[in-house]
Order: sequence, then structure tokens, then C-alpha cells
Amino acid sequence: MDNDFERELIKYVTRWYKDAGMTHSDFARKFFYDLSEEIAVRQWRRVRDPKKSGNIRKLTLTESRRFSDIMGMKFSNLIWQIEQIIENKEVG
Repeated sequence: MDNDFERELIKYVTRWYKDAGMTHSDFARKFFYDLSEEIAVRQWRRVRDPKKSGNIRKLTLTESRRFSDIMGMKFSNLIWQIEQIIENKEVG
């Protein structure tokens, strides 16, 4: 349960950037703008798919807020969207 929110947030953001025509690498470079391309892609892989990478990379609150900036939405709206997804899963 502890990771439910973070996992749903990652899934939501991933769907968003794929729908926007971005690749995982495109998004990684945008999200980790202050890192080299190679490191940015590696860091995003660790966030997105920790089982494959074998090394879990947790998000900070500041990084989570960066999602909403990239997506062009208020952070509170993004959080609400994720809460709705989780609540619907619990009910359904």
C-alpha cells in the first residue's frame, strides 16, 4: 500500500507522455534536465521500472511536483487525479 500512490503516479505520467508522442528517453531528458542524457534515461528507468533495473529510485516531493509542471497542470489537480484512480481501484 505504501507504494500505491507513487506507482499510480508513474503510470499516469507515463500514459500522459506516451499520448503526447514522447518516448521514455524524451521524457527522461525533460524530467531530469540537469543530468546528462545517459544518466537521465537511467534514472527514469529506475523510477519507472525498478524490477527490471534492479535498483529502486524513489521520487522526492519536488520531483513529483515537476511532473505537473511538465504536464502543464496544477500539482493539486495531479494529486487529485491519482487519488481518484486509487479510490476507484479500491471500490471496483
